[in-house]
Amino acid sequence: MKKLLSILLILALICVPLAACGGEDSPGGGSGEGGGGGGGDVPHSGDVTLTLWGGEEDQVMLKARADAFKALHADEVNLTIIIGVESESSAKDTILIDPQAAADVFAFPDDQIMELYIAGVLQEVLINANEIKAANLQVSVNAATVDGKLMAYPLTADNGYIMFYDSTYFTEDDVKTFDGMLAVAEAAGKKVAMQMGQWSAWYNIGFFRGAGFDAWLADDGVSTVTNINEAGGTNVVQAMLDIAKHAGFSSMVDDEFVTGINDGSVIAGISGPWNSNNARSAWGENYAAAKLPTFTLAGAQVQMGGVLGCKLIGVNSFSENAGWAMRLAEFLTNYESQVIRFEERAQGPTNIQASNSPEVQSDPSLAAIAIQSQFSSIFMPGGNYWGPMETLGEIIVQGNPDGVDLQTLLDNAVAGMS
Repeated sequence: MKKLLSILLILALICVPLAACGGEDSPGGGSGEGGGGGGGDVPHSGDVTLTLWGGEEDQVMLKARADAFKALHADEVNLTIIIGVESESSAKDTILIDPQAAADVFAFPDDQIMELYIAGVLQEVLINANEIKAANLQVSVNAATVDGKLMAYPLTADNGYIMFYDSTYFTEDDVKTFDGMLAVAEAAGKKVAMQMGQWSAWYNIGFFRGAGFDAWLADDGVSTVTNINEAGGTNVVQAMLDIAKHAGFSSMVDDEFVTGINDGSVIAGISGPWNSNNARSAWGENYAAAKLPTFTLAGAQVQMGGVLGCKLIGVNSFSENAGWAMRLAEFLTNYESQVIRFEERAQGPTNIQASNSPEVQSDPSLAAIAIQSQFSSIFMPGGNYWGPMETLGEIIVQGNPDGVDLQTLLDNAVAGMS
């Protein structure tokens, strides 16, 4: 299979000269809109069909960028780009069911890269790899690199979570502590929201990280190692139980959070920059964002930790048109595309030039991400982490209804990750 893929890639590169990539002079490097392509002396390489997967909220933007890519290369190839809906969070699971039936190009969070790499699904970046590395923030390049090879294209540098709030209700002092925020919400008959139950494993690690615990990838590249059940871990569970039962708190998944801020029942919540436009639309000039608050742990205030991550675009190693798939992936992550993604989706660029723009630097959610990054780091556990941690969160949200000893709850979660 590897030999076949190499042959296909070489044929693709022969059929489509490297000069046709274009845009080497465009801002930030990579295949910009303004360069290359379309010369009458470039041989037409026939019909090529690519499938592109992205989140539901990105469909309009992806369609426009795909059309721009086709127009850029219209004199070189007759491109058909089929765009499908696939959540970044579930991309890995869907792809691994049948890699050969999966999209040629797809978006995914950096914590999925090891499993995709081990499964042999990711095509190494073989076109303009050095230029891509130089154009993007080092943290994003590191997230896209495995065994010294660039295995994906940096897309966003904001894959973390912060506190959004309506400044009609909260002062800057209020949002420094969970206790302060919950008291304000209860008095107003409103809620502070976050995902603590369903689909919560990515968020709940923030409490443990704040207290000095963590979970990480084992040396086998698959399993999870964690210390959350060591001495003091039960204090974290108790702190979460206290928050979950508070009248000013509600555990909500993403869609519920958006509904809540729109109908006025939610006045603050922990989420990511992908919801900044929703919060801005709901709260108008009162829209604000801040780092995560402190929470009460065994009688002391402890800063909540978090996750610092990136979103990436991958090329399927089983693609029959690997050369064009790589060009499309590069185009979707170049300077122009990242600027458009920021303008339309308020997502933080990995492209250095784009990330240094005044507009990005002054964005409230991205500024909050930058501050929270002091208390956050890359999070890459094994695949067996997610289910047990989510189950623990669901038990906490329900108030530990069976009265299970807190140490047993943690031990059971850790055993499930083994």
